[in-house]
Amino acid sequence: MNSRYFRIICICLALAASAGCADKKNDFLNDAQREYDAAKKEVQHGQYNTAAMSLEHFSSRYPYSKLAIQAELLRIFAAYKGEEEVLAEVLSQRFIDQHPTHVNVDYAKYMLAMSQYKQRASAEKDPTQNIAAIKSFKALIKDHPDSPYAKQAKARLQSLYNTLATHELTVGKFYYSRDRFVAAANRFQQVVQHYQTTPAIEEALYYLASSYDEMDMKKDARQTAQLLQHNYPKSSWSSKADRFIQ
Repeated sequence: MNSRYFRIICICLALAASAGCADKKNDFLNDAQREYDAAKKEVQHGQYNTAAMSLEHFSSRYPYSKLAIQAELLRIFAAYKGEEEVLAEVLSQRFIDQHPTHVNVDYAKYMLAMSQYKQRASAEKDPTQNIAAIKSFKALIKDHPDSPYAKQAKARLQSLYNTLATHELTVGKFYYSRDRFVAAANRFQQVVQHYQTTPAIEEALYYLASSYDEMDMKKDARQTAQLLQHNYPKSSWSSKADRFIQ
């Protein structure tokens, strides 16, 4: 065979092969787009759990797609809205760890905190998730002060502080009712030191003064009562504290 014709045949075969690869690549990209769009529609229709499963499949099949990161963020949202808070928490933390400088990492940090917030306990129960949510919200505010999520985080923080303050107050009153005044005073001090912006502060100051009084620490009882009356003169707890000052 003429060498010139042989080279032409090789070139034609190479072009045909590259065209076939291009077609396969385009098909792959089109499949990824279709699957992502389908999962997005499931989210739009409120089919959150189904969407979360679809997006899990998408991530395993198209890990290097240009839509991969968008799919991760959408899966976090779908899990959260589908009341899979533990899964949303795990996915959010994974995104933060893998994409610490991504433009939307503030959203992942917000969803991490919100997932923990939704798992929060009432004032009578273990506050572990409440504390975790506070830590996550504070990290979001510190790292992204100009984020639109920072303002929402601040509002959630106050709610969490209120719950934790009530928790400490409740435990303190439990000890107080059993004449364990040292343990009670320690709990009331936690409210006074860490949760001054909460409604529980007035009652905590009163019971702290009373605990000191019961331990015959009259000076401390008087000073605590004076602090209560100075800061909250219209509080019903202030009038009750008169007995520690006389």
